[in-house]
Formats: sequence, C-alpha cells, structure tokens
Amino acid sequence: MTDVNIATTLIMDAFQDKYDMAMLISGDSDLVPPIKAIHANFPNKRVFVAFPPSRHNIAVKKVAKGSMTIGRKKLFDAQFPQEVISKTGYILRKPSEWM
Repeated sequence: MTDVNIATTLIMDAFQDKYDMAMLISGDSDLVPPIKAIHANFPNKRVFVAFPPSRHNIAVKKVAKGSMTIGRKKLFDAQFPQEVISKTGYILRKPSEWM
C-alpha cells in the first residue's frame, strides 16, 4: 500500500495546492501514472525524482520534471548515529546491515 499512499498524497497535495514542486525519493515505476496525472492536470507543478542508489528507472525519469541519483556517501552521511537515546532512556540501535 505504500505506493498507493504516496500516489494519493501527491495528487491530493497538488489538488489542495500544497506544493509547487514535490520531490519524490523512489525508483518505482508504479508511480509513473500519478506523476503523469499531476503534470497533465496541474501544468505549473513539478514532480522531481531523486533515485536512491541502484534504483534508477528510465520510465520514471521520462515523466519526471527533473531527476538525480542520491549517492551512497550522501545517504550514509544523512543517517543517525549508531545509537540514539530517547528522552525515556530507551536506546535505539542502527541495524548492522545499514553500516
């Protein structure tokens, strides 16, 4: 349901004029139809796509009004530290496969 929720939110936010440009971080071609619908029905709005590492998709790139690929280093640098301690003292640990 994630793709459906993203598509619904993109379209509803366009309809409610909540953005001029939406940045979608995905390489999933299931999102091509909502991107096309937004550009067809809201010509002044842009959906820009940022592809995660190794998730580039030509079909998505063709319908987006701009795209880029997020580098692995940028993604790594944006992660939380290995451990985060909540206000209650609960320790959240990053999964080992993320390191």
